Amino acid sequence: MKPEPFARFLERTGHRVMRAGGVDWYEGGRGFLISVPSHRVLSPSDDAFDELFAAGGVYGVRFPAPVDGVGKLSYQIVCDDRDFGLEKLSGNVRSKIRRGLKRCEVRPVSFDEIARLGRTADSDTMIRQGRQPKLTGEAWDRYWQAAAETEGMEGWGAFVGDDLASFLVTVAFSDGPVEFLLARSRSDTLGSYPNNALIFRCTEEMLKRSSDAKVTFGLESLEPVGPLDQFKFSMGFRAQEVRQRVVFHPLLRRVLGSSQVRKLVYRWAAQRGPEGGFWRKATGLLRFAEEGGDLALQRR
Repeated sequence: MKPEPFARFLERTGHRVMRAGGVDWYEGGRGFLISVPSHRVLSPSDDAFDELFAAGGVYGVRFPAPVDGVGKLSYQIVCDDRDFGLEKLSGNVRSKIRRGLKRCEVRPVSFDEIARLGRTADSDTMIRQGRQPKLTGEAWDRYWQAAAETEGMEGWGAFVGDDLASFLVTVAFSDGPVEFLLARSRSDTLGSYPNNALIFRCTEEMLKRSSDAKVTFGLESLEPVGPLDQFKFSMGFRAQEVRQRVVFHPLLRRVLGSSQVRKLVYRWAAQRGPEGGFWRKATGLLRFAEEGGDLALQRR
């Protein structure tokens, strides 16, 4: 798939989508744009930023950048091992995968099946991660209908009996990588290791499809998600170095250039506690821009 159809998918599922500098951008949070696809390393011009900021309601952009350039040193979670298999994993992980494959049926599933059977897995996952479900009401049906009509998107599932214990949405891009876009699982079936079985079998399948295939779980998160990343690393994925740039709107960057203002933002976010999802992301963006040097850059 080229990036454009995926951008249209994002648009159909309720995201604001813009195009500048030959790149599609979608609103991943309030007023903040992310490049499409997230794995493609970019070096946008100031003109592209100006075009995005001039559209109104855009407070900043986030994208992966070359390792030898500006930005926070970060990583993309990838697996590109042509010899990927059980023997490459630890004994503990091999045991969980074998038990998962024995207790679960892993197979491709239609998006209609996920729409009918996957709500519990989605809500359980969000609750375990301390987040609010995003796909509720009509948005749930709209998401799966759009996915079914987008070339290059696939659904995979692990079943325990008749229950969809876990599901995975994949997106295959024409420039090589397959992105694992959405992974969800039911809490009452975790003892059957559906996640281990599903991720292993699907990664194995995707790497077999072409000689230069690569699977990615995307970029390092703005929020602390150590246990989630460690699970992916245990499943044979690795951290591939990349830089992440966070570029704020010039007016906002001028305000955030003050260390005192940044301290106030961090303090306010800390006071919000576990309910402050927006502020966790906001401070993540601020931290990435701060550590990456983007707040100190002087633009023309």
